[in-house]
Amino acid sequence: MSDIVTDLLKKYIEVFNETDGTRRKAGIAEVFTEDAVYSDPTAEVTGWDGIDGHLGAFRTQAPDLIFALGDVKFHHDTVLFTWTAGPNGGPSIASGRDFVLLKSGRIHRIHGFFD
Repeated sequence: MSDIVTDLLKKYIEVFNETDGTRRKAGIAEVFTEDAVYSDPTAEVTGWDGIDGHLGAFRTQAPDLIFALGDVKFHHDTVLFTWTAGPNGGPSIASGRDFVLLKSGRIHRIHGFFD
């Protein structure tokens, strides 16, 4: 199970880093349930379109910021993971941790916290 959860989170990070709208939408449908909720201190959005709109706006504001997956802990259908972000090839300038509820092997709710 740990490989499955870690692979899902790696795909999530890839989606978050994706600048191409078509590829991002396909990735969102792959990693999130259709009625998923994404929240962080700056937004709370629901569904694939809401998530895509939020991530697209973020990518427009910070196109060079690249996220990396950190430590992953999980049990049952809950996950806690850390992340870092920085310019491509540069040092980390941001970090945080996200709490995830899974449903049918995809992200159903994700709550992000900034350090």
